[in-house]
Amino acid sequence: MTNKEIILEIYQNDGLRNRDFLNEVLLPQFEMEWQSSSDLTILDKNQILNLADELKGNYATSNIDINYLIEEENKICIAYKHFATTIENTRDFQLIARFITIWEFENGKILKGYQISKPT
Repeated sequence: MTNKEIILEIYQNDGLRNRDFLNEVLLPQFEMEWQSSSDLTILDKNQILNLADELKGNYATSNIDINYLIEEENKICIAYKHFATTIENTRDFQLIARFITIWEFENGKILKGYQISKPT
């Protein structure tokens, strides 16, 4: 898979909630800097894998609306809106948050992520 195909798999095919896929594409030394509305959080690979499990457990379905995706050298920037349905109400998609994420690749795998999010 190309870097762009990896990112599209994450966002278009529910790879964000797929622990096995993320485990394949994240390097062991992966690190994400996530600036949310409340604070800066640094997440390692295991924490991202646990977050994928949490998203899968908390939401029945997940949908990503990509605003843009820009690729330059070994980096990809994506801006998107994340929608999901709860287990209790599987027909009503709710906007969870808006995100801008920069992914940095090394040898066809994700080395780093830099993310800013704004909840609804």
